[in-house]
Amino acid sequence: MRTTKRISSKETYPLRLSVLWHHYNKLNQCDLTIDELENTFHVGAFLEDEIVAIGTFTEEKNKNFSAKNQYRLRAMASSPKVRGQGFGREIINFAVKELQRRNVEILWCNARKIAFGFYRKLEFKTIGDYYHIPKIGLHKLMYLEL
Repeated sequence: MRTTKRISSKETYPLRLSVLWHHYNKLNQCDLTIDELENTFHVGAFLEDEIVAIGTFTEEKNKNFSAKNQYRLRAMASSPKVRGQGFGREIINFAVKELQRRNVEILWCNARKIAFGFYRKLEFKTIGDYYHIPKIGLHKLMYLEL
């Protein structure tokens, strides 16, 4: 059975560590300073009882956008064993509904080069060229108008 719902920040740590941040070696290194902010929320997609995809959404302005109400997607990850099965799309769709309730106009992210195609399929647009984030790799600024 598949479900998508809000989860705690700590529930994101295993996928953050195994998929995103190989340069860390402990779960407690996987927290973000924005994890517990009032306007931050975390979404998990489940296959049976296992979290197989995650995303963290936080209120944050990016100077590249004039929209008043902006949110940033951080630490989006899917387990390699379920990639291509729609779990990432379910995370975004779930979050978009919540963001629309909050009158958010723009959802933006620093997308890894490897995930660029995923975001394009979901109608995210790009701004600028690739840039390098140390220990992680090439990224591009992407956004979705809500």
